[in-house]
Amino acid sequence: MFAFLPVRVLTAALVLGLAAVSLPATAAETPPGSPVPSDAAQAQQALEQAKTLFVGTTSVRARRTAQESGSGPDATLVLRDLALRVDDLPTSDQRETADRLLARPTDSNDPTGGLEPKYRSPSGSTCGAHVCVHWVEDTSADAVQTDNDSNLATVPAQASTTLTTLESVYDTEIGRLGYRAPLGDGTLGGNAKTDVYLGDVGSDGLYGYCTSDDPRARTSRTVFAYCVVDNDYRAAQYGTSHTSLENLQVTAAHEFFHAVQFAYDWTEDAWFMEGTAAWIEDEVYDAVNDNLQYLGQSPMTYPGVPLDYTDDSYLPYGSWVFWKFLSEWQGAGRTDDPRVVRNTWEQAQGTTYSTAALQKALVGRSSSFGAAFRTFGTWSRNPSLYFSEGSTYRAARLTGSFTLTGAHRSTGQRVSAPDHMTHRFYRITPGTTLQGLTRLKVSVDMANISRGSAARVVTHRRDGSVSAYAVPLNRLGNGTRWLGFRRSVVEYLELELVNGSTRFTCDESTRLSCSGVPLDDNLPAVFRASSVA
Repeated sequence: MFAFLPVRVLTAALVLGLAAVSLPATAAETPPGSPVPSDAAQAQQALEQAKTLFVGTTSVRARRTAQESGSGPDATLVLRDLALRVDDLPTSDQRETADRLLARPTDSNDPTGGLEPKYRSPSGSTCGAHVCVHWVEDTSADAVQTDNDSNLATVPAQASTTLTTLESVYDTEIGRLGYRAPLGDGTLGGNAKTDVYLGDVGSDGLYGYCTSDDPRARTSRTVFAYCVVDNDYRAAQYGTSHTSLENLQVTAAHEFFHAVQFAYDWTEDAWFMEGTAAWIEDEVYDAVNDNLQYLGQSPMTYPGVPLDYTDDSYLPYGSWVFWKFLSEWQGAGRTDDPRVVRNTWEQAQGTTYSTAALQKALVGRSSSFGAAFRTFGTWSRNPSLYFSEGSTYRAARLTGSFTLTGAHRSTGQRVSAPDHMTHRFYRITPGTTLQGLTRLKVSVDMANISRGSAARVVTHRRDGSVSAYAVPLNRLGNGTRWLGFRRSVVEYLELELVNGSTRFTCDESTRLSCSGVPLDDNLPAVFRASSVA
């Protein structure tokens, strides 16, 4: 077992059942009370996942389709999890295999190629101010395809393009956005600059990855990184939805940000690491919009799945849309303030886990996670009204819909049980037979507000205007709100029930924040909406 790091978001199965969560059909569940896997079992699972990344049988399109539908884990976090677990592998053969998987392409530890890209001939290097790019020109699949002179003194075009792209990413992420630079790796790779290796990762269905061979990897939260990206991003492997340069750009922005994250805390929670890495793609290369593909695995599609939930069937990339909301909501007026994400990473240094770090960052801005998460619900139901690029986002799904009429003037008592960091959305529409100067009485009975309960009503009027109103709750979670409901004025109202709890018992080997068991899941939330003349 590694020295002092509590295990976060490793490859353990979720020990808490999520039966009340509106999980995707593919999402795995573990029954309540299931035993926590042993350290050795988790390490062996991490090793098997890492081995599947480099079998050379999965196309990029197939892996991307798998990721969109909720499978095919990210290479960076799979290798991170393996690096944290190597010492727990029970046999020397397994540990040797893990070391080969984690070794650099230039590492002579695995001269036969092994299970991931390994250079089989001398490599060339080209360095900028902060990054070095390495390549080979032999006849293997990993060789650069755009330079046939076999002269390592001549830098191939793809190596130059990759270096230029990564230096530009560095200038944006470190220079403009102010993040901590990746840690230096001493003389590994020739100098202390961040090393990036070109290889045919497209044959494994990957875009790229970063990992660490830092000797402190098992005992320190901050480590240096090296990265591997594809050697050509050719259309035969990656399709034509983006150009090879665009694929390189978003991969560089995403994976280099993982190297940045490693300088803060590389043991952080998966939803935080992958969500912010997918978010920063759009900050660095706004026009590419590759991260739109992940909205199918996001709070927009599954508002009833906890924001921080992830497993091998439900991946965390889609949480980028929450970080996009946060960076736009925190800005003054119509301007963005992406610094809020950096502030969260600054708070996450040391032992502070993702959700707690976010709460600290928002409190430092005179706000709170609860306020942010409530507002995010309204934005996610009406993305085109609020997000700068919201016309390309799908609205979060409704949980239910009711039409009130002269004969049926009430929804009746409705019961739900939202889990932590989730929303429930209910539409209430005045029917054609609902006549007169009617009002709507919305009564809510939720859990104690100390457990994250909140409610609001959003009125959509026929003139196109939209207004949001809080349902004031007492400390026990009970409250009532009266609203105009005249059909000639109101098109419909939407009631949002929110469980914004961020309370956990941490280090329980789950795939949630702080590897914890949430303390406020499956809380009853009852409402009734009635029209009154």
